[in-house]
Amino acid sequence: MKIKPDSISAVLIILLIATLLAFFTGVFPYPYGWIIIMVLLVFRLNANQKKE
Repeated sequence: MKIKPDSISAVLIILLIATLLAFFTGVFPYPYGWIIIMVLLVFRLNANQKKE
């Protein structure tokens, strides 16, 4: 099982890291952003895996 991230997955990973940092530093008081981004990333990586 190989996971090959594409450019959209890379952007989602960067957004995930940024929202996690913002949440833990107190900029965003609610974790909804990184939860949504994580779900999108999982769906994107699964879609890429099924293409192969």
